[in-house]
Amino acid sequence: MNAHTITCPEFLSMEQSIIDDFVSCTNESCDETELCIKALNRHGGPEYVHRLFRGLHSLKGNCQMVGLAAFTEPLHKIEEIVARLRSHKIPYVPCIGEFILLATDEIDILLNELINQKQVDNDRRLLLCHVSDKILNGLTPDNISEIFGDAIAQVSHKARTAAADVKQKKVLLELPDDMELMRMLSLHIDNLSIYRLNRSDQIVQLIEQLNAALNFPVDPKQLHAAALMHDVGMSFIPHNIFNKESSLTREEIRKVQEHVLISSQLLLRFGGWEEAAKMVLAHHERFDGTGYPNGVVGHAIHPGGQMLSIVDTFCSITNERSDRTFKKSLLSAISEINANIETQFDPDMVHVFNEVVRRIMLRTSN
Repeated sequence: MNAHTITCPEFLSMEQSIIDDFVSCTNESCDETELCIKALNRHGGPEYVHRLFRGLHSLKGNCQMVGLAAFTEPLHKIEEIVARLRSHKIPYVPCIGEFILLATDEIDILLNELINQKQVDNDRRLLLCHVSDKILNGLTPDNISEIFGDAIAQVSHKARTAAADVKQKKVLLELPDDMELMRMLSLHIDNLSIYRLNRSDQIVQLIEQLNAALNFPVDPKQLHAAALMHDVGMSFIPHNIFNKESSLTREEIRKVQEHVLISSQLLLRFGGWEEAAKMVLAHHERFDGTGYPNGVVGHAIHPGGQMLSIVDTFCSITNERSDRTFKKSLLSAISEINANIETQFDPDMVHVFNEVVRRIMLRTSN
């Protein structure tokens, strides 16, 4: 980290479920901001100014709650601009809405940068604060277009410059270490669908807890690799199948099932990850022997594969899917897992997984 970047360790150390909830709430706030601005541009009434203020206030409060004090500063200043609209100190004109949209988009981009890269460009955050201060200190009913026009030009120029810097960065032919490359591949598969947001991180954290609770039946490093790589083979599945909402044909099902072999072969090609490859190959086997690719039965299934099966299913249930437009709770998800013991899952392993989830629920409620 250098002087131009900041980290937010309190936020980044939180449970993944809390980070996911924060991301979801942030997206809702940004959607609400856009809705209100569009309504105001169509001559919507003062109720949309009030809704806009409440949305920004909620986003600022959420940042404060999760330890993102660095982001509450620019949000507070943007909120203060809306407060002047709310108190009728200035009239609404479209350039105000354009600035607010640009500023909240920039904050959303920076938040995603923080989550994905563990640090954020502080210069861009400080620019938002500086520009907002300039608006608040110099704004009058007579110079709205001029002052917001300047602010829009400054913020959009910085955003373009940042994008240009990324484009101009020299690409070097370097080979990262295995685990880093595996993580990059797992992020790639997560980004292929809106229903997989942060899925790999969720699975890694949960499966590490389950392995520990079971007294480490498999090597933690091999398990970590398997958790990152188990679905990477899905990126080779045609998109029309990967994102299909209706029932798959027999041939399409066969293509989807190939992902376990592709993922495990990639691990073998890395070298030194044979146990991880066995776990990945086994993660769609079922306890009653009706799984794939080999129809392995009961305790003959690799324990790492059994753990992956439980955790992957749990994370799938608790996240939105194309065939289910709502997230299920941890409790309903664990109920589904328990309903499939002895058919899909090892009963003893599920019993331990119940305790892992119970501890997560207790931590979240405290």
